[in-house]
Amino acid sequence: MTLQFRRTNVPAIVPSIYTFAYRFRHIPPLVAISAIKWVCTSVTALLLYCIVSGGTTGLYAQQAPPAGPKYIQLDYAQLDQLVAPIALYPDALVAQILAATTYPAQIVEADRFLLHNASLPQQELARRVDAQPWDPSAKALTAFPSVLSNLDRNLDWTSKLGNAYYNQPQDVMSAVQTMRHRAYAAGTLKTTPQETVVYQQPNIVIQPANPTVVYFPAYNPWIVYGAPVPVYPAYYFPPIAPVGGVAVVGSTSFSAGIFVGSYRSFSWGYASWSPNWYSHSIVYNQGTYMSGSATVINHGYYGGYDHSAAAVAYNRQVAVGPNGGVATRTVTRGGGQANVNVTGPNGNSASRSTTFNQGGNSTTVTWPKRQDG
Repeated sequence: MTLQFRRTNVPAIVPSIYTFAYRFRHIPPLVAISAIKWVCTSVTALLLYCIVSGGTTGLYAQQAPPAGPKYIQLDYAQLDQLVAPIALYPDALVAQILAATTYPAQIVEADRFLLHNASLPQQELARRVDAQPWDPSAKALTAFPSVLSNLDRNLDWTSKLGNAYYNQPQDVMSAVQTMRHRAYAAGTLKTTPQETVVYQQPNIVIQPANPTVVYFPAYNPWIVYGAPVPVYPAYYFPPIAPVGGVAVVGSTSFSAGIFVGSYRSFSWGYASWSPNWYSHSIVYNQGTYMSGSATVINHGYYGGYDHSAAAVAYNRQVAVGPNGGVATRTVTRGGGQANVNVTGPNGNSASRSTTFNQGGNSTTVTWPKRQDG
């Protein structure tokens, strides 16, 4: 601990011992000695006051800041409740949503972007989205404005889902399958002209009937699964109304079809995403997707809170490679810029470039599989 002295004009308050002795040199020795002892005691007390009062600010200022929020592992019922609003969406859309929820701020920004550019033709809108510094998952969701709007409107739920997916990815993917099985048993999930539902033991796969046109269901997530699901606090979903000419299945209706062909030329388009139901992971451009978000709550490596020990081991292998080890990190600086490159044991690499400006710093992060942010 470093103590700080407050600058105090001590001589102006208490005369020095030498000055005191000179001015009162005619006083009898015993009296002078007693007076000098009193002065020394006073000076000592004053100095201690200066040290303590002057060092208090520095002492508290050097204390460590309070720890950030800690992720609390969710149980199966809590995970089922979180995924209920999206579990019946087509597979690729579920993958995009789970990845994007780890970037709630980008979801808000992307939704605002769509509102300001709603009049643009789809191809031009996709071109402008491609230029944005968002995660590929956030870019992909711009093809589904109502889905993006719902994520923005229910931002607390969105953030909770993103934290759960980052920290318990395999548990979350298992929860999606659990809810699909419940809907399948309740008769509210079946093949329609809009989508095909295939039971591939032990998983249920949902795909668009036409791969270039995607429909997604609108449903009440708290009653569509048979036995009621506890309502997520303050969760909002739009009123359910059948689209003209579109089939209704039980308590489920479908959106108007969305043509996703305009996004085929972009690496982040709809066709680039899929879930791997066997490894319980998300696949992006034929590689395992790992979020590079800095806003998710996590302590430890990706997927460290999954309930299954086997799942945690698999997640660790994805994150740091089959042999574990520590990633190598190199930093170069110069010209007002700092570049950081990290290469992990599994061969994936990430780079960060920070440019320092008088008006504020800007940082660009490039993660594997073109995951830029």
